[in-house]
Amino acid sequence: MYKKILIASIGFGSGHNRAADAVSEYISLQFPGAEVKVVDFLNFKKNLWDRLSGIFYFSAIKLLPAAYHFLYRKLSFSRRFKSLLFKPYLKKMEHLLKDYPADLIISTHVFCAMASLDLKEKNIGIKAVWGLLTDFMDDAYWNTCQLDRFFVATDELKGKLIKKEIEEKRIEVAPIPVKKEFHLIEDRAALCRKIDPRLNPDRFTALVLGGGDGFGNIKAAVKTMLDLRLQCIVVTGTNKRLKRRLEMPGRKSPFLFIFGYVDNIHELMDISDVCITKPGGMTIAECLAKNLPMIIWGKPLPGPETENISFLTKNNLAEHCLSLQSLRNTIVKRMAR
Repeated sequence: MYKKILIASIGFGSGHNRAADAVSEYISLQFPGAEVKVVDFLNFKKNLWDRLSGIFYFSAIKLLPAAYHFLYRKLSFSRRFKSLLFKPYLKKMEHLLKDYPADLIISTHVFCAMASLDLKEKNIGIKAVWGLLTDFMDDAYWNTCQLDRFFVATDELKGKLIKKEIEEKRIEVAPIPVKKEFHLIEDRAALCRKIDPRLNPDRFTALVLGGGDGFGNIKAAVKTMLDLRLQCIVVTGTNKRLKRRLEMPGRKSPFLFIFGYVDNIHELMDISDVCITKPGGMTIAECLAKNLPMIIWGKPLPGPETENISFLTKNNLAEHCLSLQSLRNTIVKRMAR
């Protein structure tokens, strides 16, 4: 049915790109004869606007989270503001489509969805535009997009879109897609030997993710956990400063394992008993696929993460800890099970 499929994302965080990769894997199976291309439009022909928008986003959520949350909600009703945000990506997508004439565009970021919808009205070669929402409850910005199909993770989110006059037949409830390795469980002892021979497969292990902005005091959280003599695996990602601080000589512990950017999160999940994380949609989906218990630590970022916590706690899928004492008590209860 479709010959060329474009999976479009904007990589302000890793979640949208991970979702795009997972969608690509799934779509390639559904449409075996189609050519599938994944594009991160933040880094495609990156320009000054992309750099400034990235700086503004991360600075705002770190330094002025309350103001950012207010603007996020308030400006979601402004067509002029939304037009300003997605227009740079519209131009990029239009440029890409000249060399890659996709007939189906699937977006994991709402700005890409807005751009693809605008281009469909001008380009008869685009047969359909779909949107994949990578959070569990947040419909802001998406609810004004008249896409051909929406893929949402919850019935509640479907209901919110219907209230915004999006036809029910265009909304499909399905789990947020994750890559196939998150649906497999590998042998814990073998993985421990592979990852680091010092890892003990019989010791309670906590996996700490989300070392970027807005995740609370990771150093204090790690200290609290190590006092319990559990194994603590910390993935700092691109946060090199945090990695250096955790690796300081005074913090050395035989129970602490620190990694920077990794491509084997699925393996680290398989050797862990709990994941301590921030409530990003993709991380939640990956933990759910692995059946790995979650603890949300610290204040969530404004917008989707706040909505995600509401979904998780309401459905008893995670515990939310705002204090070190609460975190410690929750882990002690987990260790006693």
